[in-house]
Amino acid sequence: MLVGGLVAARARSEELRQASVAEARVAKNRLLQSQIHPHVLFNALNGLAELVNKNPKAAERAIRHLSDLLRRIMTASESMRMPLGEERRVISDFLALEAIRLEDRLRVTWEWDEGLDAIEVPPLLVQPLVENAIKHGIAPSIRGGELILRARNQEGVIHLEVWNSGVPYSDRQGGGGLGVKNLRSRLSLHFGTSASFEVGPSNEGTLACIRLEANQVDYADEALKSPGGR
Repeated sequence: MLVGGLVAARARSEELRQASVAEARVAKNRLLQSQIHPHVLFNALNGLAELVNKNPKAAERAIRHLSDLLRRIMTASESMRMPLGEERRVISDFLALEAIRLEDRLRVTWEWDEGLDAIEVPPLLVQPLVENAIKHGIAPSIRGGELILRARNQEGVIHLEVWNSGVPYSDRQGGGGLGVKNLRSRLSLHFGTSASFEVGPSNEGTLACIRLEANQVDYADEALKSPGGR
């Protein structure tokens, strides 16, 4: 009986340890995701401030898009993972907001394999990369620029890519801002060494690329319909 009691106590202790680790992981994930929300909001409000005097009607439309964007982001923040198709919707809302501000200076191309929309990944992996591409690559240019969004499966590796035609950027320039550091931390938290992130010069522009091993991602029951931005 004594031995049985010790075995049971040890098993219970291990269960409690695993539960504690899982709770800590969830808490860290929520903390990292919460850092994204005010960042998105502040940047959007700065863009709206430019529109209020120049184009009040456009500012009103932008506020509606901002409301939709924040609603989706708040929903995403409640989950450890969400379908990639929902990430696409978040990006579409964000681009609709930015298109009002930048007009024809922002030119977007989607090269997104919709067959990957059922993949479940940590929320808001790609949106911060889109935001950085516009803020640092396209908005500073008088002529604006091109933005290409890609999602593809290449030989068992999921590639999520954001390319912009702005001045080439290297990740070695200061190690990246909060958004890049946050992204790296979340990828490590969810996938360990099975995921990677790189950003640097590519084809006279800048390419940011997340790579995930396909056998490390989960799949939702159904792929979401309706392509983002199209």
